[in-house]
Amino acid sequence: MLGAFMTQFPRQALNVRFESFVRTSTRLQEILDQALVEKAAVCHAMVSREFKRMILSFCTASKLKCRDLTGGIVEFLSDVAGTEPLQNVDALHQMDDVYEQRIKALEFTLTHDDGLGLDTLDEADIVLAGVSRTSKSPTSIYLAQQGYRVANVALALGVAPPSQMFTLPKNKVVGLLINPAQLQVIRTHRAEDWRMGETNYGDRDHIVRELAWTRKLFNDNGWHVIDVTDQAIEETSARVIGLVGLPRIP
Repeated sequence: MLGAFMTQFPRQALNVRFESFVRTSTRLQEILDQALVEKAAVCHAMVSREFKRMILSFCTASKLKCRDLTGGIVEFLSDVAGTEPLQNVDALHQMDDVYEQRIKALEFTLTHDDGLGLDTLDEADIVLAGVSRTSKSPTSIYLAQQGYRVANVALALGVAPPSQMFTLPKNKVVGLLINPAQLQVIRTHRAEDWRMGETNYGDRDHIVRELAWTRKLFNDNGWHVIDVTDQAIEETSARVIGLVGLPRIP
């Protein structure tokens, strides 16, 4: 939550230190004492009412700026649910079934990145395909973090796609396309970063032919197609889930 807020400020504007797994009043007091030494502001998302009172009391007495990031959210949810919150700190870190599913999905995705693990390609929930620099890997990782097992396959003009792709259910495969001009810019920067020699990697005509070939490949096989031009990873991922028709994971 705090990280999202901080994106609205210059990097040098705030120096933030995160303290996690604060489970005892002794540890909390140590952190508050250090905050006083540093004259630091205190932001927290404690679920324990005792810890909330302890922080507020200390900061008020020490004249430190203080903000409870949960604000009235817990009280609001309690009112809506009609029940008191558990105030169980350990519940934040329990390994439930959904968490375990996400870990396994991430492990699967990492071992099926960029054409790896073709022998078990059929075990993927989603298979992304596209030419180089069409956001296959970052989209795969984002989807895996939500609990979906994702494989991605790199395509290249003149190289036959893996035969395993053609035996998959058509609904499982999503082809990624992008505007040629934007892809040229991305590839040119990457070629400079990698200090690549003379290749057709960033050549406009080659890129146009490559994208036309992949579009035909996707259409001929009845695979889903998404244009990722100017799209955030989150938006692309949401569209992928919608096209494949997978249920949302809590």
